[in-house]
Amino acid sequence: MGRLQALEEPSFEDLTHAQLYELLDRAIYCDDDRTPAQVAADAERYFKFDLLTNGGESFDRFKSFIAIANGQVRILFTELSSEPVGVCVDLAEFVATVTAFLGWLKVEAKNAG
Repeated sequence: MGRLQALEEPSFEDLTHAQLYELLDRAIYCDDDRTPAQVAADAERYFKFDLLTNGGESFDRFKSFIAIANGQVRILFTELSSEPVGVCVDLAEFVATVTAFLGWLKVEAKNAG
């Protein structure tokens, strides 16, 4: 599971999708009254939950995060002009799906020559 284990965060268990999205967005991206040391500490703690944001946000206007709590993978995302949306997926199902997808990519890469 590699990186997934690092995404386990018990303090997120009781947060709604909107609350967790707000916490992560503020900790990573908001310019507020935190000191530079606090910003650095928050980035160190929370950036691992960022999911595919910097690669496409400027083009597709979506921002997303990923975390694990209660054996569920939580994927939180929003189109920048809308409210956050969240989905939960069983951890074992998530791992199986990603593993199958990566296997498919390997086969397709071989087929492409």
